[in-house]
Parts: sequence; structure tokens; C-alpha cells
Amino acid sequence: MNGHTPSGQTRLLVVDDEGFNREILSVLLESAGYAVDQAKSGQEALDRMTADPEAYDAVLLDRMMPGLSGMDVLLQMKKDRRLRHVPVIMQTAIDGQEEIVDGIRNGVFYYLVKPIQRELLLSITQAAVYDHSQYRRLMSEVKKHTDALTLMNDARFRYRTPVEANLLAVMLASAVPEVPSLVFGLSELMMNAVEHGNLGISYQEKSELIEKSAWAGEIERRLAMPENQSKSVEVVYTRMPHMVAITIIDQGQGFDWRRYMEMDPSRVFETHGRGIALARKTGFSAIEYQDRGNVVMGLVDLNRTSPSEPGTP
Repeated sequence: MNGHTPSGQTRLLVVDDEGFNREILSVLLESAGYAVDQAKSGQEALDRMTADPEAYDAVLLDRMMPGLSGMDVLLQMKKDRRLRHVPVIMQTAIDGQEEIVDGIRNGVFYYLVKPIQRELLLSITQAAVYDHSQYRRLMSEVKKHTDALTLMNDARFRYRTPVEANLLAVMLASAVPEVPSLVFGLSELMMNAVEHGNLGISYQEKSELIEKSAWAGEIERRLAMPENQSKSVEVVYTRMPHMVAITIIDQGQGFDWRRYMEMDPSRVFETHGRGIALARKTGFSAIEYQDRGNVVMGLVDLNRTSPSEPGTP
């Protein structure tokens, strides 16, 4: 099904033992154009997902449920290679800081505060669905490429635009078939080098642009500015017997990368800012920033991967 209905709607799964809560969420999401299925228990949710692992683009999951709790469901999803990349939006109390940190450790990067606010619900859901659609698209592109790329040991590349970044990410990920999911984390780092590196768009500016639906237009505008037309990002690819190193070098001013290596609980209700943390959990064994933050090296330990568990962090 690939997460869509025959009419092309994105399909979501709402999991809550309280019928009233399920109905409220379903009505709000359906009014925004999503197709919604409901599960009244953690076990029912797992049964639905394992029966059709491609059915859902996101799961809205209540943390506190009898029987299998929301955390139990999350842990089962992360153990299943078919489900581990389906984004989970966890519902939590506004004062649930400890719960949020616990969820982040186990793979939750999207949160909703109870009582649910419509605008927050829709913005967080849109971010989760977009991230998952990007993951599906990139994985599909990787599967189309030839294994001949695995013969590449050393190479250098340059790119300027987000489109070129994605094309190159797909090609480089195809050269590391041991870790198919590498493409998603690699794409995140390569896009950051253009948007936040060469074009100098700050975290706050991106938040405002996304809110105004002006993000893509601003990237095009800045790419066309005279001072940016000659800027490019360099990528150095090196394959060793047991390790692959991919170094990304932009021409920006750098940034405080330490803030983004882990998902900060203060940012979990925002629509972006999770890319570097996701990249660390998606294929890479380690990510090392150098210099002032405009150089990042991603390492893939080939000894830690296997065909049955690709890219397991």
C-alpha cells in the first residue's frame, strides 16, 4: 500500500485506549486530508502494522495504555527492521520532561502535548509525514542503482543545490549496499551543508520560513544571490576494508554543532532541528564535526552491519 489509499491520501494510525481521544484526533486529521485508522490497544496497533508494514506514514501513539504501553509498542517497532523507520508521534503531558527524554533515547523524535492543540497536531504530523516520504523516496532511488558503485574506493565530488545533494546522496549510499538506510542520514547532512552552511539560513529563520511555507522559495532566492553563486560543497568518499568515511565540507561560517548531536527535549515540539540526531541513528556508526562546524565526517563501520539488520545503530 506504501502508506497511501487508492485515492492517494496519506494514511495514519491513531493508537489510544480512550475512544474519545481517538475520535478527536481522527476528526482533526481527517479534516486536514489524511486517511486515519484507529487501534484501541498497543497489541492491535502492532498487529495492524506487522500485517502490512508499508501501510502507514506515521503512528500517533498514546504513551499510557493498559497491556502494551506506548513505549512497549515503540520498542517492538524499533526491533522490527520493516517498521523501525515509521515515525512515531508520542502523546505526552506538558510536564513530562523525563518521559520525553526516555522516548528520545528509544527513537521518538516527534511529540504532542496533551491536551492536543490543532495547529501543533497538524504541524508535527506534517513534519513526520514529510520526513518519512523523503525516506521512502530516497530508499527507492538507492534500490535502482547498480552494485558496480561498490568498486569505488576514493572519490571527490562537488554540488551546489538541494537537488544535486539528494542525487549525490543516493549515489554514495548505493556504493555502501551493506547499509541501505544510510541514504537518509547522508541526505540530511548534505542538505544542511547547503541550507545552513553555504546559504547561511539560521535555525530560527528556517522555523519562520516553514511556518510561512516560504522555505523552498528562500533557498532558490539565496542560491541566485551573486555572493552564493560560486559556493559549492565538497564531498570526499573513502572506502577501507572495514570502514567507509564520507567527509562533507561547506563554505559557510560554521555553527555550534554540539547543540544538535542529540535531540534536545526543548525542540521536540518543533517541526525541524532533528536531522543531525537522526543521521547518527540512520546508518552512520559515528559523526564527527571538525574545524568551526563547516566540516563533518560520517563513519560507517562495516563490521557492525549485516544484510538482515541494515544500519542498526
